[in-house]
Amino acid sequence: MAQLQGATVKLALSGDSVVLRGAQRGNQPPPERTLGLAFIQAPRLGNATRGTADEPLALEAREYLRRRIAGKPVKFVVRHRAQSGREYGSLYVGDDTTDIAIKLVHEGWARVTDSARTRASRADADAGEADVVAELVNEEEFARRGKRGLWEPKPKASRPRLTTFEGDAAAFQKQHGGRELRATVEQVRDAAALRVLLHLPDAHQMVTLRLAGVRAPAESEPFGAEAKYNVELRLLQRDVRVQLQAVAPGPTNGIFVGTVSHDAGSIAEWLVANAFARVADGAVSLLGDSATHLRQLERTAQGKRMRIWRDFSESSAPTSFDATVVRIISGDTLVVHEAQGVDRELRLASVRVPRASDETQGGYSAQAREALRRLCIGRTVTAAIEYRLDDSRDYASVRCGNTDLGVHVVERGLASVVRARPGGTRATAYDELLAAESRARDAHLGIHSGRPLPPPALVDASENATRARAFVANWQRVGRVPCVVDHISGGARMRLLVDRDNARMTLVLAGIRCPRAPRGDDASSAEPLGAEALALTTHHVLQRNAEVEIESVDKNGGFIGSLFVGGRQNWAETLLEHGLATVHSSSADRSPHRTRLYAAEDAAKKARRGYWAAHDPSAVEEAPREAAASAVTLQPRIEFLDVAVSELVSPMSFFVQIATPASIAELESMMAALAAAPPPAPVTKFAPAPGQLVCACYTAGDQWHRARIVQVLPDKYEVLYIDFGNSEALSAARVRPMPTQFAAKAPFALAAQLAFLRLPVDAPDSGFVEGYVDAAYAALRPLLEGRQLVANVEARPPNGPLQLTLYDPELGRPVLDKSVNAVVAAAGYAIVDSRALSSRHNRAAATTISAIVEDARTAHRGMWEYGDVTTDE
Repeated sequence: MAQLQGATVKLALSGDSVVLRGAQRGNQPPPERTLGLAFIQAPRLGNATRGTADEPLALEAREYLRRRIAGKPVKFVVRHRAQSGREYGSLYVGDDTTDIAIKLVHEGWARVTDSARTRASRADADAGEADVVAELVNEEEFARRGKRGLWEPKPKASRPRLTTFEGDAAAFQKQHGGRELRATVEQVRDAAALRVLLHLPDAHQMVTLRLAGVRAPAESEPFGAEAKYNVELRLLQRDVRVQLQAVAPGPTNGIFVGTVSHDAGSIAEWLVANAFARVADGAVSLLGDSATHLRQLERTAQGKRMRIWRDFSESSAPTSFDATVVRIISGDTLVVHEAQGVDRELRLASVRVPRASDETQGGYSAQAREALRRLCIGRTVTAAIEYRLDDSRDYASVRCGNTDLGVHVVERGLASVVRARPGGTRATAYDELLAAESRARDAHLGIHSGRPLPPPALVDASENATRARAFVANWQRVGRVPCVVDHISGGARMRLLVDRDNARMTLVLAGIRCPRAPRGDDASSAEPLGAEALALTTHHVLQRNAEVEIESVDKNGGFIGSLFVGGRQNWAETLLEHGLATVHSSSADRSPHRTRLYAAEDAAKKARRGYWAAHDPSAVEEAPREAAASAVTLQPRIEFLDVAVSELVSPMSFFVQIATPASIAELESMMAALAAAPPPAPVTKFAPAPGQLVCACYTAGDQWHRARIVQVLPDKYEVLYIDFGNSEALSAARVRPMPTQFAAKAPFALAAQLAFLRLPVDAPDSGFVEGYVDAAYAALRPLLEGRQLVANVEARPPNGPLQLTLYDPELGRPVLDKSVNAVVAAAGYAIVDSRALSSRHNRAAATTISAIVEDARTAHRGMWEYGDVTTDE
C-alpha cells in the first residue's frame, strides 16, 4: 500500500466524496484535492444546474459522513485513479485505523460497487485491495441483514432539500424570525456571506445569509482571502444556529440578514475582534444590545492596528461642555447658552428631520421641534462636538439628563438617521440611533407610517384688528389662556402660539414702556438697554409654556396684556425690577396689576438698576419723544384708485372693491363659474378652522361665494365673504371646501378705514363716551354705502386695513376739504388719530383735518354737543 498522507477535511461533497485541504504555505491558500472513497457508492445529491433531484437517502448519507469528518485532520491513501484523473482512496479520521468507507457501508449509507467486486476477483488483483473489498462486502451483508439505511424495506420519507429559494422572503422571515434555527454552513462566499442549509420541520431550505452588523472585504480585496479561509476553517459544514433578522435590500429574493453562532460563539464578533471585518452601520441596528459589544471589539481591534486597521489613526475624543438650551430652531437644531455668556448653534449629529416646508412631512418636522422643546428648553444639557462639515456648523451629540436628544426624536419616528460612510463622521450614539430608527420603523411611527402630514396651518389672530376682535372676547372670558412663546421681537413684544384655538397672536406687554430692541445685526437701531431687555426675555421666556391675560387690542390687531411664565409673576414686573422698562402710566392705570407694576419700578429705582443707574427718571420719560422727533420724516403717498364701497361694517371699518372694468369683469366671471359648478359636498367630515378659506352659501341669494372662517360657533360657522366684505353665521351644511381653482385669486374686497381719523365704535375700550355710534354710522351711510368713489391710499399698514381719503368724483378735482373724511370730521363724528400711519405719512393733511375737527368741537356739532367725548381726556 502506498504511504499515508495527512490533510484536513474541508467538506464532504456527498456520502462518498470529500475535499481535502493541505498545509498552508505562507500567505497563500492551502492546496486542495477531491478524493472519492474507493470501492463504494452512496446515493447521489441532486444538482439544481443540471435539473437533477436528490436520490433517496442521499442527504442522510452525506450528513453521516459530514458529522464525522468535517474540519478534522485525516490520513488518506490513493488506491487508484480514473481515466478522468479523479482520485479514489481510503480515509482514516484522526488516529482511527478503520477506513471511513467501512463505517459507511456498515451503517447502510453506501454499497460496494460492482466494479470493485470485479476488480477484487481478478487473478492479478492487489492483495491489499482485495482484502479491503472483502471486508466491505462483509459489512454490506451485515447492513442488509440488519435492514439498515439503504436496505430498510420501507424507509421513512425524507424531508426535501430545496437548493433555491422560491417563496416570499419577507413572509419567510416573518415566520421564522426571532428564534434560532438549526442549520449547516454549505458554502462560504466571503467572510460575511454564507450559504446555509436551514433544517426546518418540513424541509431543508438553502438560503444566502449576510452577517448582520459587519462588513468583510471581498476575496479580491486585501485580507479578503484570509478572512474567507478563516471562516471556512471554523464554519464550513459545521452545525450552527441561525437567526434571520431581516431580508436583504434589493431585488434578489432569498437573501437574508442574520446572525450565525456555533459552540465557540458568534462568528461576526470573531471577525471584528480579529480585524477581519468592520462594523456595518446599516445593519448594526438589527443586533440590539449586542451592537455595543461589537463596537467595543472594533475599537479594540483598531487600537491594535492590525489587518484592515493597519493604517487606522484614532481621532481625538470629542470634548463635552454644559450649556443651557435657550431656543429650539427645528427638530435637529438648537441654540445653547454657554457659561462664557455666548450663544452657540448646534445641530444634532447623524440626525435629520423633514423640511418644515415639506407639503407631505412638514407636520412631523413641527412635532420634532415641539418634542425637543418640551424635553429641554431652559434646561442644562451636556453637548459634545462630534464633527464639522463644509457648512462650518457644529454637529454635536446632546444629552438632557440620561436622554440623548437625537434618539428622543428618532425613536418617535420624527427624524431619520443620516447614514455614515465606513470610517466617516458620525454621532457617538450612532448605534443607538439606528436601533431607535428600527423600532420606529417596525412600529410604523411618524415618517415611517406612510401617512402624509402637512405643516400646521395656524390662524393669525393678529392679522388685522377685525380678526383680533373675533378672538379677544373669548380669550378675555377664559382669563389666563395657556400658550407657548414662539418668537421674541423685543423685550415687551412677542409672538405666542395658542394650541387650544390653533392660532398665533402678537402680544405687547401692558402697562410698561420697553426700549426698542436692535433689528438683526444693526445695533445702532436699538435704544439704550433695548438689547439687554431683548436678551433677558429671550433667555427666560422664549419657547416656554406660559399663560396670557388679554386686556385689549390695538388698532393693528396686536393684543395688549400680561404674560405669566411658568406660573410665576407677570413678566412686565420682571422687566421693571431689572430696570429694563418703565411704567407707562396711562396703560398701567387701566391694568388690574397696576399696584405691582409701580412697586416693581420703585424697587428698581431704589436698587439703581438699569434705567435708574445713570438716568434721571424725567429724562427717561422724554427719551421716546426725542427718538420720535429724530426719526426720518415719512412722505405723503399719492395712489388714486376707483373704488366701490361694498360693505359698511362700522364707522371705523368698511370694505371696498376696485371699480375698474377689468376687475369687475373678473369678479363676474368667477361668480358665474361658481354658480355653474357649485362646490361638491365633502366625502368625509369637514371641520374648517378659523382663518381657513371655504365656499359658503349666502343665505339671502342662495348663491355660493368665497369666504373665510372667522369663528367656529356651536353647530355654526361665522364667515366673512372675502369678495364683498359682509359676514353671517351659517350652518355646517352651507359651508364646503373651496375648489383649488378658486383659492388662488386674491380677495376682491379690501378692508379699509378713513385716513387720519378715529370714529366711535361699539367696544368697551374704544376711548369714546357711549351713545354716538349709531349717529356716526347714519352720517357715513349716505356718503359711502353703494357709492363709487375715488380713493387716495394714504397708508398700507402691514397688518391692517387700507387708510383712505375718499372723494366724490361728481365734485370735480379731489380737494381735501371736500373729501368724505373732511365731511365726517366737520359733522362732529371723528377725532384725529395722530398715531395712525396715514397721519405720519401726510402731516399736512392731518393738520388740515385736525383744524376741521377743532372747528366742529368749538361749534358743538355731532358728538361734541356736550363737550369732550373721549374717555381719556
